[in-house]
Amino acid sequence: MHRRRCSAVVHLALLVGFACSANTRVLSQGASEAAIKAGFLFNFAKFTEWPPESLAPSTVLKLCVTEGPVADALDSAVIGKSIGGHPAVLARVSMPKTGTNDALRDCAVLYVTGLDATRAATLIASLQGAAVLSVSDFGDFAALGGVANFFVEGERMRFAINPAAADRAHLHLHSQLLGLARLTKDKAR
Repeated sequence: MHRRRCSAVVHLALLVGFACSANTRVLSQGASEAAIKAGFLFNFAKFTEWPPESLAPSTVLKLCVTEGPVADALDSAVIGKSIGGHPAVLARVSMPKTGTNDALRDCAVLYVTGLDATRAATLIASLQGAAVLSVSDFGDFAALGGVANFFVEGERMRFAINPAAADRAHLHLHSQLLGLARLTKDKAR
């Protein structure tokens, strides 16, 4: 139990340290936005629990990304790493211009960029009932029912989380992660 608590403290320190470094004018100092997003995605996975029926013990934890630079940065972050006893792997996926890609339901974490409101709503509907931590850089993604979205505030990269969307995806987000996020609710439809 002591080892687990120490591990949680170390992970929290890493998340807080990363969040603090990501929240310090890194965008104006030329830090890679892709590297920042990749770091957040990796840490989101560390502070999320999936239901055992969707992520059995020792199975691969798939981090799916549609954007090249974020995928490249995340690939180097996950090589040889495990998250919660699951080997972490990167999967480069595509989001079709119209319709959906059913393979996206197999992702544990899914980061999709370049969405508008219509494509975001289509993606969110296609993931309904799947235990997928869905993330986008589309500003209203979490409010539309996605789990999280990135946004820039001033010169700082931040993130919003929709706890109700996480519940619908059967995900348990640790309080440490929620404490660093801007919490949002579903928009009235």
